[in-house]
Amino acid sequence: MENQHLIQMFNLSESLIYYINAIHSNGAVLTRLRNHAEKEHFSAESISLIDDLIIENNQCYKQAEIYSTVFSGLIDARGNLMNNSMNNLLRKLTLINVVFLPLNLIASIGGMSEFSMMTSGTPWWVSYPLFLTAMMLGAGVMVLGLRRLAK
Repeated sequence: MENQHLIQMFNLSESLIYYINAIHSNGAVLTRLRNHAEKEHFSAESISLIDDLIIENNQCYKQAEIYSTVFSGLIDARGNLMNNSMNNLLRKLTLINVVFLPLNLIASIGGMSEFSMMTSGTPWWVSYPLFLTAMMLGAGVMVLGLRRLAK
């Protein structure tokens, strides 16, 4: 749903630009008509009506510009919110990787024959729980260190 709303906002903003362009063109036509009315000696009532149309057109142009500016700001804000959410998500994923990559290295060493060779004098039921405890202790130290860095 979020992308649909963003696309609708883009479409509305694009439509407002066409609308502003059309209003601006109408203003140019009304100004030319006003100049032509003075040359052709239109009635005072007709000139007054054209002046009112020019004023209304200018107000409409200003209002459309304001709406266009507001939509542009909303689209920028929406994009910034999406970027912020993505940054927070990537930060969390990076922290997870920082914690688990060293643990995977230690676990891979523990799964190889080198660990058995290093602990050949110690029974497996002692060496493996000590190895797991060291891994958990290392993970805890990394989590605390990362929390301290994050503050």
